[in-house]
Amino acid sequence: IESFVSSPNNEVLLLKVVGLALLVAGLAQQLNVSAAVGAFLVGIALSGELAEDAQALLAPLRDLFAAVFFVFFGLQTDPAKILPVAGLAALLALVSMVTKLLTGAYAARRAGIGKAGQARAGIALIPRGEFNIVIAGLAVGAGAHPDLGALAAAYVLILAAFGPLAAKLVQPLITSIAKRS
Repeated sequence: IESFVSSPNNEVLLLKVVGLALLVAGLAQQLNVSAAVGAFLVGIALSGELAEDAQALLAPLRDLFAAVFFVFFGLQTDPAKILPVAGLAALLALVSMVTKLLTGAYAARRAGIGKAGQARAGIALIPRGEFNIVIAGLAVGAGAHPDLGALAAAYVLILAAFGPLAAKLVQPLITSIAKRS
């Protein structure tokens, strides 16, 4: 695969990688496998200097298409469906905030970081949840419950709003912990 894809010309390399990804994704789709999995396999098949060159060329496209994906997900989400799932989203957000705090603190403690850094590590994880939209988008596209998209959107919005607020509210506590250490 690498000998077919490699090219000294960046434009040709970009077209070959994108073309191969589309071809394999299309074949995967025909075999009733996720097109995303097919494209992922192309990424795994490329390695070494070729993979580094392809990463550099694809990074702007990745960012563009990621933004387009989230816009598309937003277009598919009916705002009227968010309120009915807001309670469940808040519960899921609360559970995940606690687990993110514990996970971040545990990882930082294992790395030998002090208590203030452990708290910062846990809090830094709170607003992270965009991948849930990716999974929900794929699930809804595959025929899962249609309210899953609204639930994921509400969940991510709660985390995105509360994460920075939590960091600001907890900062005085973290500062006092750091002073005592």
